[in-house]
Amino acid sequence: MPIEVLTSGIWQTSSTVVSAGGGCVVVDPAYFPRELDAIVACAAARGGARAVVFTHGHWDHVMGHASFPGVPVLVSPALADAVARGDARAARYLDDAREFDSRWYVPRPGGHRWPATLRPLPTETTSDVGGIRCHSLHLPGHSPDGLGLIVEAEGVLLAGDHLSPCEIPFVDDLPAYQATLRRLLALLAGDVGAVIPGHGPARLTATEATAIARADLDYLDRLAEASARGDAAAALAIELPRAADVVGMRDHHRDNCRAAGLAQ
Repeated sequence: MPIEVLTSGIWQTSSTVVSAGGGCVVVDPAYFPRELDAIVACAAARGGARAVVFTHGHWDHVMGHASFPGVPVLVSPALADAVARGDARAARYLDDAREFDSRWYVPRPGGHRWPATLRPLPTETTSDVGGIRCHSLHLPGHSPDGLGLIVEAEGVLLAGDHLSPCEIPFVDDLPAYQATLRRLLALLAGDVGAVIPGHGPARLTATEATAIARADLDYLDRLAEASARGDAAAALAIELPRAADVVGMRDHHRDNCRAAGLAQ
């Protein structure tokens, strides 16, 4: 079962094409027009896209759906509900995409919108996703609507914005993120043999992904301990698990401190 990853020029964002039975599933099509053209061509060469899946609702992972008109779009129940309710967070995702595209003159002929229909994909179960058997997971922490997919025939986990080797965790809910990492560690010790992160190299071995998960969990545990003491200075001084030399990563760390309830 071929699994191909196309990497965007923005943040090494992964778009994954999983093929089987004369068709394919496209996960997180991103981001720039020529990159989307390449994803469409890849899908067409594999028999055509039967489904598009979003691992979560952040703008850099969802704007490519308009390149697959008429193709069902599957998302976590949490994201489907947020969009249906007109939740402010879901609206902000689109606003962020609109602002980025405007700032960098990125054409978006399909506009900045959610698909007309989002199909919730039940989590914690195995189901047929565009002709491919996948086990779906609810992975909150980075966002409340996080969705993971294990392609069962390959033992490959599509982890969304977890386990990235090129950035630290970006925290929405600290306890939820800690719980997600513990769960991922258990999966990596079991049947998951490889991981495709939302940002970074095309594929990580289970050993590589485990090392990232352990480092990230240690980082978040230290942050939680500082938060429990109300010690903002200690939290800010925590060593980053990676990417300390990346511009803006310390800003993300400060955001994480705020998400942990530490005023600065």
